[in-house]
Amino acid sequence: MSDNVEFLQQQVSRQREKLDHAAGVVELTQARFDTLSADYDEAIRERKRIKTALKLAERRAERLAKEAKRAKTLARAAAEDRDDAESELSENISTRDKRQAKLVKAEVALAAAQATEAVEQAPAPTKKAASARRAPAKKTAARKTAATTGSARATTAAKRTPRATGRRKAPAKKA
Repeated sequence: MSDNVEFLQQQVSRQREKLDHAAGVVELTQARFDTLSADYDEAIRERKRIKTALKLAERRAERLAKEAKRAKTLARAAAEDRDDAESELSENISTRDKRQAKLVKAEVALAAAQATEAVEQAPAPTKKAASARRAPAKKTAARKTAATTGSARATTAAKRTPRATGRRKAPAKKA
């Protein structure tokens, strides 16, 4: 019987070793499982966070795309307005220049009319006084000098006073 008891004791000690070994493997596996469970939970939280951030980024991208489209439309409208204002400015400048030219023309006509009126109101010299001052020989000499040089003729014509005919000039045309 002692053989039988020894045999059973050896069997128990082998079973105990196997159990201790299995228990050690279970402890190691449990520790590994706990670590991996924590990693899994962390990965799930990270996935949810990234998914939420993705949705937020998509919303921001949509909003920015809408703002970019709106800004493009505003820029196009501003460019059209600027072009319209530029053409209107050039039209207004040309209108102003035309009006300024007409004003200058009207002022010149007014000055000429006032000068003519002033000449008409001035007392005209009598023929007797003019002939008494000049001798007929001098008139002939003056005519020859004026005929030989064109500039002398122009100066004598400019010095002459216009005749009063009783006619008046027509007023300047209005635009």
